[in-house]
Amino acid sequence: MKKIINIVIPAFNEELVIQELTRRLSLLMDKLPKYTFEVIVVENASTDDTLKELLRARKKDQRFKILQLSTNYGCDGAIVAGVHYARGDAVIIMMADLQDVPELIPEFLKRWEEGYDIVYGIVKKRVHMGLMRRFGTFLFYKIMSKLSKGLIPENVSDFRLIDRKVYRVILSMPEHNKFFRGLVMWTGYKKIGIPFIRPDRIAGKSKADLPTMLSVALNGIISFSSLPLRISWLIAGLFISGMLISLIVLRFQLSLIFFSLSLVTILISIQNEYIGRILEEVRGRPHFVVQNTYGFSKTKKI
Repeated sequence: MKKIINIVIPAFNEELVIQELTRRLSLLMDKLPKYTFEVIVVENASTDDTLKELLRARKKDQRFKILQLSTNYGCDGAIVAGVHYARGDAVIIMMADLQDVPELIPEFLKRWEEGYDIVYGIVKKRVHMGLMRRFGTFLFYKIMSKLSKGLIPENVSDFRLIDRKVYRVILSMPEHNKFFRGLVMWTGYKKIGIPFIRPDRIAGKSKADLPTMLSVALNGIISFSSLPLRISWLIAGLFISGMLISLIVLRFQLSLIFFSLSLVTILISIQNEYIGRILEEVRGRPHFVVQNTYGFSKTKKI
């Protein structure tokens, strides 16, 4: 019996790339007849004609299935939704913009057949990336690697293959706001990285702007590090030092008060982020809501 491979692809406002994406994937799947492929494209509440283009692609190739979400749940939310609908022996996760090179999938499958449960892409070079974006990406991976104590390696993207037992463990986790690439590494299953050159997107605009990158970074930090909460010890030490200094140099008292207040505000803000996450977990709302499905035998609106 052929092994089933699901390819999960989040798509938000990607009308300009859908045709080329589906064409290249169809050609690739035809070249790998030993597997049964099912592509789950998660339409993440786009405001353009992404859904229309996906339906057109599905008419040509029934291996493409569409999961339309009721609202935008972010990239990680869309990935979790797509994996929830997977039934394959393995799941491959890639982005719709074709910066995750589909032609690398056979190498992923080869490593999986060799016994690796997690095969991930390592971006060794990014084509045509601006200086500010390059710096932001560099900073993001440095911070995540340090705060996660190496759990999340530098330059490891969401482009990866995960075995069925891996994604089932992740789906069993009740937490909201899953930082997917971190959770995959956290499972501890046998893994290997494959370097690749990330090309420029063929069309459309990047969704990884500064606010998005900051949001992803914050999600990863809160999900995998309690270090920010321990900043209170540092601030306490600064308060004590400031108090001793103010006893000696009284003219700096006003500056010290403002400085102390700013530190307290920062600490409270950090704690509020964690408290906000606790509140989300207590509410127990669904992780995502599906509006429509196309190509699935059973509809699970969760």
